[in-house]
Amino acid sequence: MGKVYLVGAGSGDPELLTLKALRVLQQADVVLYDRLVNPLLLYHTKQGAKLVFCGKSPDCHAMLQEMIGERLVQEAEKNQVIVRLKGGDPGIFGRVAEEITQLEKAKIAYEVVPGITAASAASCYAGISLTDREASSHVTLSTAHRKTGALTEDDFASFVRHGTACFYMGMENLPHIVRKLLDGGISSEMHVAVISWGSYGRQKMIKSTLARIEREVAASDLRNPALILIGEVVARSNDVSWFMKLPLFGQRYLLVSKNPVDFDVITRFTGQGADVWFVQVGEKRDIRFDEITKRYLNEQSYPNLLFLEPDAKVLWEFQARGKKLHS
Repeated sequence: MGKVYLVGAGSGDPELLTLKALRVLQQADVVLYDRLVNPLLLYHTKQGAKLVFCGKSPDCHAMLQEMIGERLVQEAEKNQVIVRLKGGDPGIFGRVAEEITQLEKAKIAYEVVPGITAASAASCYAGISLTDREASSHVTLSTAHRKTGALTEDDFASFVRHGTACFYMGMENLPHIVRKLLDGGISSEMHVAVISWGSYGRQKMIKSTLARIEREVAASDLRNPALILIGEVVARSNDVSWFMKLPLFGQRYLLVSKNPVDFDVITRFTGQGADVWFVQVGEKRDIRFDEITKRYLNEQSYPNLLFLEPDAKVLWEFQARGKKLHS
């Protein structure tokens, strides 16, 4: 029998991957990965590892949850190392319990590797502290809906009193959340932040109040995936975070090379706040990424095209000096 690792990939920034997650990803024979995993992380896999997309979006499921569990069992029975790669942390709205149940039933060995969840990553990169000795003594992680799709009837107001509420997957139910809070006695002037694509260079944020947040989000281009933060800690944060102050924040680059990916180059861009995707071209390219790139570029756009030839480090030096690059 093989072994399955249920791994949290962190949130957005490729450097948020843990060392253990990196090790098992490099060892994997098969990787089943979600839509919200930064696909740059798949470049850490060894040549020949099978990469299986099983992502879910509100209107489309590449694989149903039960099918994912069955696939994990099937691949493990081939005496392989399997990584189930999930965005954020597998134990926080990652359906890890359902997959564990199927693995236990089939007597498949497994480990769970925690990751940095969206609430931690998005809030930090937005410059918002989830706790504050004067304003927030507790943090509640919640969704606004159940497995059936029905809206929850939790006492949302209690999440916010003397604390911070973090709502995952809540964009479609923002009106419901706002209404429940107002009905629960929370002031219409309570501060709210909605953060989209937290810790990516394409991160966007709207800060407002319960009275105005729906209108402002509707008038913006902010979309899922997004995290909703509600509490006094939002009011105590700066309008521009440390991440948003980085020199390449908001810039989007498609990096093209004939050579395999160099993560030192990748993180030189992402470490300065850029959002990047890497494409290897030519006959020696890793053809596993042809389909991944096609799907990713259907969802994301990268207006800045940079060729990393003949030397990626030389290109970075030119970029850092602000010289114009010609493709």
